[in-house]
Amino acid sequence: MKIGTTGIIFNEFTQVLLMQRDDTRTWSLPGGALDAGELPTDGVAREVREETGLIVLPARLVALTYLPARREPGLIFSFRCIQRGGEIATSAESPQVGWFPTRPLPRILLSAQRHRVQQAFHHAGGPPALLVEEPDLLYRAGRLLLRRVVYPYKDWRLARRGQPPFQPAPPWQISVLAALRSEAGQVVWRRRLADNQWQLPGGDGRQGEAPWVTAARLAREATGLDVGPLALSDVTVIEKGNRMVLTFTAVVQEPLPTAVCTYFTPGQEPPDAAPEHRPHATAACQFTGAPQFLQGLTPTLSSA
Repeated sequence: MKIGTTGIIFNEFTQVLLMQRDDTRTWSLPGGALDAGELPTDGVAREVREETGLIVLPARLVALTYLPARREPGLIFSFRCIQRGGEIATSAESPQVGWFPTRPLPRILLSAQRHRVQQAFHHAGGPPALLVEEPDLLYRAGRLLLRRVVYPYKDWRLARRGQPPFQPAPPWQISVLAALRSEAGQVVWRRRLADNQWQLPGGDGRQGEAPWVTAARLAREATGLDVGPLALSDVTVIEKGNRMVLTFTAVVQEPLPTAVCTYFTPGQEPPDAAPEHRPHATAACQFTGAPQFLQGLTPTLSSA
């Protein structure tokens, strides 16, 4: 899966910062793919500075968008950002950069980009929206044109200059955890039958499955609970390898229907509870709407 970021910046006149892409010549929000091992918060700040010259602080995550493409599914972190410095500047990727009114936005702006602008403009805080964005015909045609014509042409020009071809961003492996918490501030743990270790429900997703759908499915399979709306409580980039773990949380009120599951208060888990899962249980109970962005060790994710 490819992971990308988008930075949405408004000025004091409620204008939004847009850049013209060098490949499609359409207007777009600044952003791009994550580098290996990079946190989304770092990635969006880097991309905005590279493409627009502005130094920004990611203030809050307004949306997490899943793109269920057959060839290459994607995940987009959309941040509302605050300008902290810098001056508007163009780059090789952005021949034009400027501030635009939100109404009307430029005509040559894809519908997905318009939706992200409006999503950020109206986001008043709290959890990010969890969205599935089906690519429309225009988007698919554009991606095909880029792969078949534009990118090969750019590589040919680089080769003529003696420069290496463009290196696409590395794919990422996405896993999920479900930190289901009670109103009393306890989290559901499940004892793994293979070694009797206590773990949070979690694992890898299926083809075409949004991560929060995966979390709900694995939580139901592990605990028998049908959880309500999930919220993203933390994002962990694994220290070794291009792997990211998304932890989703929800409040549950039903009694646990299986003897292999129980509630533990964060910090009071038994010694045989997976140590790499404990920070996620704590983050879920401290969750107030804004997810945490962490770097950590590879967690144990099998619930078997």
